Formats: sequence, C-alpha cells, structure tokens
Amino acid sequence: MTSHSKIFDKIRIKPEPTAKEKAEAAVKPCEWPGCDKPARHKAPKGRGAEGQFWNYCTAHTQQYNKTYNYFAGMDNASEQAFQKDAQTGHRPTWKLGQNGPTFAGARRRTAKYIEDPLNIMIKEQISTHAKHGKKLRRNEIEALGAMGLTEDAKPEEVKAKYKTLVKRLHPDANQGSRANEDALQAVIRAYDTLRATGFC
Repeated sequence: MTSHSKIFDKIRIKPEPTAKEKAEAAVKPCEWPGCDKPARHKAPKGRGAEGQFWNYCTAHTQQYNKTYNYFAGMDNASEQAFQKDAQTGHRPTWKLGQNGPTFAGARRRTAKYIEDPLNIMIKEQISTHAKHGKKLRRNEIEALGAMGLTEDAKPEEVKAKYKTLVKRLHPDANQGSRANEDALQAVIRAYDTLRATGFC
C-alpha cells in the first residue's frame, strides 16, 4: 500500500554509521598546536608523568619521538643510578649472605605459617661433624641418611657401609634380580656426593 501523505513522505531515516565511521568519530584530534588531523598514536608525556600520554597524528608522533628524552634535566650520576636501579625494578637488593638476621627473624615470626617439607629455607650448613670439626651441608646429611648412617659417622664407616650395601643390593648377589636397583642407585649417588664434598 502506497502512502501519499504530505507529512510522512518528507521523513528520511538516517542510516546507522558503519564500524569504520564510528571508529573515525572516536579518534581525537591531534594535540600538537595548530594541527587538526586525527590523533591515531599515543606519545608518553615523560618522567614524572608516567602513564600519561599525548595524542598525536602520525607526523607529529614521529617528530616528537626524534626529540623525546626521558632523562632530560637529570645529571649523569642521577641518570646512571636510575638505570642501575631499573635492572632490579627499583627494588632494594643486597649481596648473597647479607641481611641474614632479618630473614631469620622473619622466619621465626612466620614459621608456623610456612610449610617447608623440603627444608629449602633452612641454612645450608646445619650440623657440625665431630671428627671433621666442620659444618655438614644438607646434601651431606641427606647422603648419610640414604646410606643408613648418622651425622657423626666416620669416613671409614662410610666406606665400609658403602661396600656392604653394594654387595647386598647388586643384582649378582640376588640371582640377577633388579628389584633393588633403585636402592642401589641411591646408595651410589649418596657415596658419590660424600666423596665430592671431601667427606671421605
């Protein structure tokens, strides 16, 4: 049915803008003085205004980048100190072994909240050997334990125990059975560890 109304015939519906037209409308104008081109790029405002940006067109972004210097106004010493601190994210650092008492105190305060089944947080040297008069490392204590020995075992005891265990666990002593192979490998590794550390 065709309408010939004087009122409705003059109504025109504006079509919805396309995605491209919407995107272009959302683009801000360039903030460079005297420029009204669309600003399609962001340029950082600089030191002291981190997270803030200028909106520039392509040409003015390129021009701005040629002269941009984050360290403008800083002397060489301040610039070098800033760059050095940036390597660690501007967080405090210290040499290995320093700040021990601080960490130990923190551990004492929070020990009941921290689970450490592998004893990673304990000090590397945790026991003094009577014969050697030196502190045993964690790997030495674990190696002695793998061989069924205590921390006060003497080097000659370690050697004797090693020979006994190898003879007992070796497949030749068990009619070729490899059932004890994992235990044998653990003993060999433990003995190698103790030899490598100079324990025996």
